[in-house]
Amino acid sequence: MIDALYISASGLSSQQQQIDVISNNLANMQTPGYKRSRVAFTDVTGTTAGQAQQGLATNAVGAGAQITDTSPVMLDGTLQQTSNTWDIAIQGAGFFEIQPTGDVGQDGQRLYTRAGQLKVDSDGYLATVGGQRLAQNIQVPTDAKNIVISSTGEISATLGSDQQTSIIGNLELATFTSPEALRSVGGNDYAVTPASGDASLGKPGDAGVGTVTQGYVEGSNVDLVTEMSALVLAQRAYQLNARVLQASDTILDTINNLNR
Repeated sequence: MIDALYISASGLSSQQQQIDVISNNLANMQTPGYKRSRVAFTDVTGTTAGQAQQGLATNAVGAGAQITDTSPVMLDGTLQQTSNTWDIAIQGAGFFEIQPTGDVGQDGQRLYTRAGQLKVDSDGYLATVGGQRLAQNIQVPTDAKNIVISSTGEISATLGSDQQTSIIGNLELATFTSPEALRSVGGNDYAVTPASGDASLGKPGDAGVGTVTQGYVEGSNVDLVTEMSALVLAQRAYQLNARVLQASDTILDTINNLNR
């Protein structure tokens, strides 16, 4: 009966984390480029590895559940038209590589984002809305007009009184062997982990690399129906684990009162 207390407590803890993840997903439904997170549950065995190898305790009751991983789901979000010059949505695989600012990435590590709401900073460089410059250090001339960004990332514009267009920069996208293993550092940014592999830079439209679309932003890939369904299931699982905890407490109270 004591085991039931710990097992149900592990279920309560796991379902609480599940609800926290779902809550965060719902809170970011309107966040451009946000990728919904999901949790991975595993059971906790009541048998040690040594006992299992010896074939012992085969009828042992499990010790509950735990969450072993929380990872982003790297599916494309829906495109939302803005018609803004520097709003650039990524379709397919790829991230913008950016130079970190502040405490994150002080070791020089680059960060990666899908949020394509870009702007030209005070020095003329392309940067995110948070002020982080693109790693390509693309500088936009002050007299640039009629700016066009192709699906392959080529940025062209007419300069000054010129009639002909000039190429002023080329966007690159970073891809990873396992993008789901990237670590979220907040602000729509991700950092490389050993599991994700190193970034591989490529031209939009190349094999394995997505394309970019000017005048659009990629919305969150959070699906309201999916998240609400998962929330209902998590609530019910939490409720059932709480009832198991209550039932175990009631039985223990009965046992304690047998001698009275």
